[in-house]
Amino acid sequence: MFKLAYYQCFKCKKPYYGGMKDCIQAQQQAQEFKIEDLVCASCVRPNIGGGVSNCKNHGTEYIEYKCKFCCAIAQWFCWGNTHFCDDCHTRQCKGDYVSRLSKSQLPKCPGVVACNLRMKHPDNGEEYALGCSICRNMQANRK
Repeated sequence: MFKLAYYQCFKCKKPYYGGMKDCIQAQQQAQEFKIEDLVCASCVRPNIGGGVSNCKNHGTEYIEYKCKFCCAIAQWFCWGNTHFCDDCHTRQCKGDYVSRLSKSQLPKCPGVVACNLRMKHPDNGEEYALGCSICRNMQANRK
């Protein structure tokens, strides 16, 4: 518990896991904190749009997210509301605050064919669910 950060969802008031406590200090330095941004995965799903955020076979446990700041799969979930890929998280932790960049300053997606994700998605700067990793792996194995 001393390494993990838990928050109370602003909408449903239930507690949820929101990343490592080490990221809290960096978040406080990097962006203004808003209590309204603390929303659990169950409550945020309807606002994500476009991406599959609840698998009919596996539920929500294996849903992957796009990095909020580039076209990569997120490995980090920080501040209770932000998904980072490893590169963007490392930049953030070293003081190159990607969270302070405006949407226009973030890299632009090169389009579906050249995008690392190989899918249409919202512009960088938005949270986005990519769908179920198990189903995607099963589909890839069938090919």
